[in-house]
Amino acid sequence: MTDNKADSTANKNVYDIGLAMAGAISAGAYSAGVIDFLFQALHEWQLVKDDDREKKSVPNHSVCIRAAAGASAGSITAALAAVAVSGGLRPEKVEKLEKGQQPYRYVLPALHRAWVTLPDMARGPGTDDLLTNDDMENGASPQSILNAAILDTLTEEALKLPAVPEGALAGPAQGGDPLPYVAKRLHLYLTLSNMRGVPYFVGFEGSGNERGHHMMCHGDRVHYVLDGIGTHDGENRWLADDDHDVLKIKTVPGGKAADERSAKCWKAYGQTALASAAFPVGLAARHVQSNVSKYVKRKWPHLSAADDHEPPNWPETWDKADQAYNFMSIDGGLIDNEPFEYARRAIMRDNDANKSGESSVKGAVLMIDPFPEAPAFSLKEVTEASVFDVARAMFPMLKNQARFKPETLATAFDNSNYSRWMIAPSRPVEGSPTKKNERYSIATGVLGGFGGFLDEAFRAHDYQLGRRNCQKFLRDIFSVGEGHPFVEAWPHGVARDYCYLDEATWKVYFPVIPLVGTAALEVPAPKWPRICEERLAEIERRIRERANYVVAGLVRGWTKSPTLNVLARKLWRWNAEQPLMMFVHRTIETDLSRRDQLETGSSYSADAREVLAEMKSRGRCYRTLDGLDEALDLNKSQILRALEELEEKTPTLLWSGLVDNKQCWMLSVRRPAWWMRNGPFKHPPRIG
Repeated sequence: MTDNKADSTANKNVYDIGLAMAGAISAGAYSAGVIDFLFQALHEWQLVKDDDREKKSVPNHSVCIRAAAGASAGSITAALAAVAVSGGLRPEKVEKLEKGQQPYRYVLPALHRAWVTLPDMARGPGTDDLLTNDDMENGASPQSILNAAILDTLTEEALKLPAVPEGALAGPAQGGDPLPYVAKRLHLYLTLSNMRGVPYFVGFEGSGNERGHHMMCHGDRVHYVLDGIGTHDGENRWLADDDHDVLKIKTVPGGKAADERSAKCWKAYGQTALASAAFPVGLAARHVQSNVSKYVKRKWPHLSAADDHEPPNWPETWDKADQAYNFMSIDGGLIDNEPFEYARRAIMRDNDANKSGESSVKGAVLMIDPFPEAPAFSLKEVTEASVFDVARAMFPMLKNQARFKPETLATAFDNSNYSRWMIAPSRPVEGSPTKKNERYSIATGVLGGFGGFLDEAFRAHDYQLGRRNCQKFLRDIFSVGEGHPFVEAWPHGVARDYCYLDEATWKVYFPVIPLVGTAALEVPAPKWPRICEERLAEIERRIRERANYVVAGLVRGWTKSPTLNVLARKLWRWNAEQPLMMFVHRTIETDLSRRDQLETGSSYSADAREVLAEMKSRGRCYRTLDGLDEALDLNKSQILRALEELEEKTPTLLWSGLVDNKQCWMLSVRRPAWWMRNGPFKHPPRIG
């Protein structure tokens, strides 16, 4: 272990960090919590380094947040966090402080409000939420299933800095000192799915009228630079040469130099972040204003700063230097949900070997991904596909293929690469001696990520889990090896105090971001949240109202005939409304039950909840052991034990017996009545 006696002011080593923020819908609350604690840790470390009496007792290298690349919810988190931190940290204390535990709930109130407090399906009477019915005025057609207007309010509030509290330090946006752990020019990449597309043409030699190949690119992005937020120079040529929009951080609403002209630019900044998060159909697509000039100097992540490429093949009648190019955008995560490449390219250094070894690495990308799980892979062999099978499979196929990145696979097995790290949800089983993790770590994962909008408690849990996971990551994982240049230049004796031994490899490692001050105090594990039946019933009532409102708008857009309008709405009421609400109820209840997020009064194991949820999801279908085995990621032994547990703890919950000489199970309340099983009009049983 190194024990260097260098002076504490002599360490000129700077470790660059690029943040990659994956899409997550409501699980963006987790990513926001990670970012919240990351800035708390950086700030607390800087306070000690600035203290003349303490600075020789801590690592004295520098860390620079140089860029952030976001997709979908990750774009909103990156865009809002950059503005929030420019106004200075504003810690909110916990209500009941436990000795030795973290004193703060969060340090970026605007980010917490944007992800935890505001985006809710049913906030209460007199407040706007995602199910409010006021977004189709003057007979307009619906733009989305949910009312996305609350997101405009959320973004507008988050981009307006409040006045500096009495006794608090002003952030760089309000005249305070620039942040010493952020680049002077912070680069933000927000991915978009461009509905209009950008045309390209690749020339070939040959015959025919078209001497080449036409292509259309829908994977778009916007590059912003927030100038004046930090202190570090040293951006590479690739970043500097890529076309970008510069926003002076002091011009942000509530900033020292805010004015009416800059307010429009910041509004466009917020709208672009919302455009990146416009989940198809669920949230409204967004209008993005651009220009053909933005595509002339555009850099691609796999090309070096010196590499050129052909500009888009715009129509011949367009002004190639200055032509408005506007488009509608949906979720950027549809095509690029983990924009790792932009963050990686942002931290590469010019004219220097971009080393990635544990003792030579000079920077890293931190991927924050609430949903790192693999896409579903079917174990079922099929030999034919109907028209409906093909139609059902096309969208997932195209989405997964668009996200497939062979260049990432090329380095996936390089265990010596210390330039790529991931922070993903982790929630250990309470009291487990083996430190086994719970099957479901985040509460906002319900309904594929939309379920976090069901209740504020879900989002609050994940925000705190993000803070806790970030603390563990910085303390136990994010490190460099012995002999690293910045460790060599630490003050005398510091290396001994800030090292830990990896018992698996017997190697010594040192933290990139040491935890000091309040950041060293444990963030407690948040209590797993559950929703009550009354709250669920209220949400379903609001969903019914919203469904009627949206359908009425769709009918208005479909026909102008008053007769057809009335007929279509009556058909909806008579034939579709109730089946839809039954489907909604069953889907929500099933997923909440599976994840132990519904207050039922009964406690089951994780395997039993999986089996019970599968029973609920299939309605009046008798389930066999083979059918359950095919549907669940459990083996037959686990399924049998789960069925025994359900029957033992709640004897009246399940019916079991022989159906067509097959052993079957079904929820007792779902079993058809005697006359439906034995009467003259009985239907053959559904078994699966």
